[in-house]
Amino acid sequence: MDENKDSLPIINFKLHLILFLVTISRWTPFYNLLCFLGLNKIANKFVPEGVISPKNSAIGNFLIAATIIGAPFAFYRRFQLLKNYIETVNSHLDPLPKIKDENGKEVEQERPTCLEPKKFVGFAITTFLLIGTLIASLTIVIYYLVQNSLPDTIWGNGVYMIFVPIGIAALFTGFAFSVRITKEEQKWVKAYNSLVSEISKN
Repeated sequence: MDENKDSLPIINFKLHLILFLVTISRWTPFYNLLCFLGLNKIANKFVPEGVISPKNSAIGNFLIAATIIGAPFAFYRRFQLLKNYIETVNSHLDPLPKIKDENGKEVEQERPTCLEPKKFVGFAITTFLLIGTLIASLTIVIYYLVQNSLPDTIWGNGVYMIFVPIGIAALFTGFAFSVRITKEEQKWVKAYNSLVSEISKN
């Protein structure tokens, strides 16, 4: 996150994506922590009456995000906080500049928002299960291939190779879901940064 003296911190999505890839996803809890801390700073800066505050326990959410079982709850909470805030603060912010549509007519811009929390968590869990299927399939195939003498059983007769197409299917499907998750995360960051830019001007 970059922070100027007179503005709220913004999130550099590309930087965090690189850190995620380099650390093989180990950066995820720290990324979530920075996002939750950013939401807290928005809560301290601008929460008009009637607006759902994005205030949260950043450390608590960080600890939850650091566990495999708790990670989906942390993601759900982060998306929920931002979406609720955007929906309730919208009327308290100045209208966005009008843009021209395909026909050249000026239309109102919609304020950037993020995906429904349940949908994002659904995509994330599906991706995790597909990656698990891929790893399990590869492990089974490699295990039986490296055996010097396979027993005369159903596995020894090559039935384990059924996991090859299963692994391939999991690979491509998992990749597609990973791309979708990345795009939705990028939309979350875009919505957050857009709010930060507007609120910092107040």
